[in-house]
Amino acid sequence: MVIETLNHREKKDRPGHLDQSEKKKLPGNKVFCANLVAVVTLCLAITGCQQSPPPQTKQTPTVNSSAVNLDEYVTLPKVYPFDLKSAGKELVGKSAWVRTGYMLPYYGYDASARTAELGHKAGVLPPLDKLEIKDVILQRAPVTVAPGQIAIIQKQVLVVVKRQRDGGLYAVPVGMNTGEDFKFNANDVLYFADPHELYKHWPAEMWTAIDKHEACQSMSELQAEMALGSKATYFAGDFGNRNIEYSGSGKTIKIKFEKNHATLITEK
Repeated sequence: MVIETLNHREKKDRPGHLDQSEKKKLPGNKVFCANLVAVVTLCLAITGCQQSPPPQTKQTPTVNSSAVNLDEYVTLPKVYPFDLKSAGKELVGKSAWVRTGYMLPYYGYDASARTAELGHKAGVLPPLDKLEIKDVILQRAPVTVAPGQIAIIQKQVLVVVKRQRDGGLYAVPVGMNTGEDFKFNANDVLYFADPHELYKHWPAEMWTAIDKHEACQSMSELQAEMALGSKATYFAGDFGNRNIEYSGSGKTIKIKFEKNHATLITEK
């Protein structure tokens, strides 16, 4: 009897269940409707229990279609001199390559007197000219003083270099000295590692044009500067999207850059 009672209660607890006594209280059509509602309610209850959770949407990683500019990952070796003695330690024995082509002057050098011929400029160094640094000297810069003017004594910091091109010894300025104050620009005018190694990811044909100091299609601004030098006139526009006129090599070459690629080259 206990089992029957429990079964009876369990049935009464089911969603939409009506026992016989309750059905008798309902008219014919209402009984049918009540039974239909009970069946639908029971189906919904069962379906709700068996329904699986909605599938999770996988996140597709975004792929950057633009090519990585490997130039941005190149680290240029630098020197950090703060006076003449530290400059000797930092620079002597190093190889260097001209960074500011056709802008960096060089002077004759008298090794016996350890003196540069600052009154007579031998010329300007072409881009990527290779130099071997042999010494660092400090020498008073020539200055012209008008009557009544007071001259501030300034000295130039010069590296004594051997040019790979002709084997000669020359003096190249890399800083200034006033009293106890030294200012160096060696990192701005020289590379202290071979650019061919620093930018070895560039195509061979690009390096061929650069070494011949020639402009070619698709050159970037950096590549054009290495080929044609830093003596240039910059026209309006953002970096990589402007016209630049190079005039250091004795001839004038104008390049139009779009998205940092040379698209038009004209020679005057």
